[in-house]
Amino acid sequence: MAVLSPRVALIVNPASRRGAEAEASVLRAFDEAGTTPTVEHTRSAGDGERAARELSATHDMLFVLGGDGTVMEAATGLAESGSRAAIGILPGGTGNQLARALSIPLSPARAVRRLLGGVEQCIDVGILNGHRRVGIGAGMGLDAAMIAGARGRLKQMLGVASYMVSATAVAIRPRRFGVRAEVDGRIIEREAALAMVLNLGNIFNGLLEGAPGSSLTDGRLDLVILDARNLADFLGFSVWEALLKRRRPDSRWSFANGSRISIETSDAAIPAQVDGDLIELRRLDLSVAPGAARLLVPRGARVI
Repeated sequence: MAVLSPRVALIVNPASRRGAEAEASVLRAFDEAGTTPTVEHTRSAGDGERAARELSATHDMLFVLGGDGTVMEAATGLAESGSRAAIGILPGGTGNQLARALSIPLSPARAVRRLLGGVEQCIDVGILNGHRRVGIGAGMGLDAAMIAGARGRLKQMLGVASYMVSATAVAIRPRRFGVRAEVDGRIIEREAALAMVLNLGNIFNGLLEGAPGSSLTDGRLDLVILDARNLADFLGFSVWEALLKRRRPDSRWSFANGSRISIETSDAAIPAQVDGDLIELRRLDLSVAPGAARLLVPRGARVI
């Protein structure tokens, strides 16, 4: 009896940092593997959701060449359509944190070969304000200001290093704001320069741990609030807490975890982001959906 080959689609975000330039090598990798994907290009922010929804009825695997935001747009589209198609991440963005956490090669062409021969892995996702699927997390304050400052020519020239440059610049004189957080019904109110709800608390292959003990498969979300008044506070958190992982009580930061976490501010000037994409919201309400995203990973991959 003949074995049917999986029907494969490819969503390309040409606006991502490496999306357009990597497309040719990705298509060659598919061709060498004997696969011809249906190709769809996103046309604007949020278009990955539409593309995934339209492709879901006729495809078994959905590869995404773009950044983390495009990957989760596709996950949102699949969830809305009720599809069980697996997503293969071809890292074309700047940070590519989901690919790093799933041990996917950062070369998009090499990722094609590893994922076509890979296995499926279910990971948790957050659901933002009842709709958008979130892989890494959402936040307001310093993290969003850092993303805003790393756009354009700086990002094209420096890649992921542009985030380091931008973070240092905005942390010299961070803008503080009042934040109200709710974790499974428990209220936390305080001043902050950064407030985040994380699904993936370990970034850069686990080098930096933003939330203690966080994992893509632990069935929970993590709240991180940092009240940085200057660059020294920001570096103290980044180095002592995130890099060295030497946890100690400190009034400048707060941690909590739960299945539903919201953060909000009344200050309309505070920027917000989700999975590296800037958004215009002052309330971010996330609930966890354990194991809700089906992704392709290399065989034997370590999942953070």
